[in-house]
Amino acid sequence: MKKITLLLAGISLGVSLSAYAESQVTVYSPGQTQTSTVDHAQNLAQLVSSPALMGKTWWPGTVIAEKLATAAAIQQQQQLLARLQSWSARLRADDDGDKAAVVDNLRQQIAAVKVTGRQIVNLDPDWVRMRPAENRRLEGDYSVYTLHKPTTLTLAGLVTDSGKTSWQPGRSVVDYLNAHDRLSGAERNTAVLISPEGRVTEVPVAYWNRRHAEPEAGSTIYVGFSSWSLPGDYDDLNQQIVSVLTHRIPD
Repeated sequence: MKKITLLLAGISLGVSLSAYAESQVTVYSPGQTQTSTVDHAQNLAQLVSSPALMGKTWWPGTVIAEKLATAAAIQQQQQLLARLQSWSARLRADDDGDKAAVVDNLRQQIAAVKVTGRQIVNLDPDWVRMRPAENRRLEGDYSVYTLHKPTTLTLAGLVTDSGKTSWQPGRSVVDYLNAHDRLSGAERNTAVLISPEGRVTEVPVAYWNRRHAEPEAGSTIYVGFSSWSLPGDYDDLNQQIVSVLTHRIPD
């Protein structure tokens, strides 16, 4: 499997957690409209050991987001939606309604995603405590999204019946994809696996190159466009879509 470097489509989320002042953190819990706050946490260790979080979340999928990075992530999503709409219109003008319908389907998937300025850090208290270098300092306004341990994973991209599907231990990425047909223009040699922690890996899934990879519950499997099906000015589209999916708020 090969790890992938994400493009942010010209929008840098270059917001570091390594500053020198205190923070204010709003904690969001699934199914609840009320939030709680953690004030004056100077670093991750203080944050993850707070009563607002301890014993109240599944750490691998817990997301911390920074305010300015959230604005950038939302802007990136809007730019992506505009690109997909423009491509669909171009396809329809060229009388390629079938492919336009595939692009429209993907646009609907992306529009349904709620994004945030996720910082790719490990929030597990044991990890942070045992590795001082990972105990990043905090400054400014953050949001933390908690969640229950998931029992599903998400199929996204150019597959039929995209969305959540039941997670089963021992099943591979290929097993999940074999239950869904690929749409026209789909990549058939590889898929992208996004772990609950935000790690992005390219997984070979064709008959000739497949490798066994078991996704965790809470993962996302993305099937993108093949390179030959993308116009030249859309050659970074898959990377932009993966970036949006990586910045998804857990549900």
